[in-house]
Amino acid sequence: MRDHLATALEGEVAQAAQELGVPGVAVGVDHGGEREIVTYGVTSVEHGRPVDEATLFQIGSTAKTFTATAIMVLVEQGLIELDQPVRRYLPELRLRDASTAETLTVGQLLNHTAGWDGGDAWTDTGEGDDALERSVALLADLPQQFAAGTGASYNNAAFVLAGRVVEKVTGETYERALARLVFAPLGLRQTMTSLNAIMTRPFAVGHRSNGSDDRTVSVCRPWSDPRGYLPAGARLASSLGDQLTWARFQLGDGRSPDGTRLLSEHRLRAMHAPTTSHELLPGVRIGIGWLLREIDGVRLVEHHGDVSGQHSSVTVVPKRDCAIVVLTNSTPTGRELAERIVRRILETRLELVERSPEPLLLSPDELAPYAGTYRTDGIELRVVVDGGGLVIHGTVFDDDAPGETLEFPVSLLAGERFLVVDGPFTGLQGEFVREAGVVVAARHVGRLVPRTEPPS
Repeated sequence: MRDHLATALEGEVAQAAQELGVPGVAVGVDHGGEREIVTYGVTSVEHGRPVDEATLFQIGSTAKTFTATAIMVLVEQGLIELDQPVRRYLPELRLRDASTAETLTVGQLLNHTAGWDGGDAWTDTGEGDDALERSVALLADLPQQFAAGTGASYNNAAFVLAGRVVEKVTGETYERALARLVFAPLGLRQTMTSLNAIMTRPFAVGHRSNGSDDRTVSVCRPWSDPRGYLPAGARLASSLGDQLTWARFQLGDGRSPDGTRLLSEHRLRAMHAPTTSHELLPGVRIGIGWLLREIDGVRLVEHHGDVSGQHSSVTVVPKRDCAIVVLTNSTPTGRELAERIVRRILETRLELVERSPEPLLLSPDELAPYAGTYRTDGIELRVVVDGGGLVIHGTVFDDDAPGETLEFPVSLLAGERFLVVDGPFTGLQGEFVREAGVVVAARHVGRLVPRTEPPS
């Protein structure tokens, strides 16, 4: 039976990659301690070599789970307390909102409740050892959307600040501290933060699709985002083998593969439990660095990452002693592939089937109140009425220069929620936010995006 499933998975990965135009993919399943590996394609469409288990992919925001774990190791060592103000460890912290700067806790950095704009526009602060410190100084320019702890919105900048706390407490650069606290104890020898080290190994090159109806891709340049945003997901690269080791650690008792205690089992499990009543997206709760959802009452502990034309995902199912890792070198199609493969594995191996909610049937007049422009740091959403549904035109900005715009057809659901019905975010839910009967914001891919103007 297992051989049959493995053969089926190989075919499904190859078919999805061909259909979506994804150059290279690495998929791993760890079920009960037994690993299953599937690789497909090449590291680059220009001059690539075959993808294998040791190929290094940038893992993007999945790196946040490493930053959170480094903090928890320091908690274990008695050097940090999650409920203490960040200023206890970083007295020089300056934010636009003085009250938040005084009261913001370390724990609020790790569960997306810090409350300011997410910091999605990553400014290059250089390659020196002060890159992270300089990035943290830019936080003073980010407007506060809500009081810390009173809501949730995906926050890259909060993890940058968490990385700076690691530097201050350890007296090391973030990279050296992460290697000492996490990589070395877990034996993650193919997980790297240094460009010089990465470039001496077989590594994947990121790609972006050339258009919504075109399955061809182009190589992304530059290869990585700035060093100063590494704790949030820039640059950190890892292999499928190391990511499976990382996932197996999440299924264990806090010990490394050689039996060394890295975290107490209590603290490891705390990372996988909700830390706030606020949801990041409908049905998505927030642990410590991890995102949580349920299918048929079974909790999934997971994270995704998109950076420089590469996508990663780690899905851990503790109740079934199973983990799934997908690494791709294409966006946004790589995300679509990962969602498809993870969904298929959950169905065929664990009998966990996601069911789509029933959409509302609304007229153009009933949809009109949601149309308009929504914008936050680095992201703009233009919502338009298209027949019996809405279409979100999402644009990512880098230093205020517009990048690629993607279209997401959505259906309205009960409770002001919406469901993406096509494209790389198919199945993802978001919601609109009303105040005094007026739509004032949208929650999309975890971000709270304020409405800046209604339709003209």
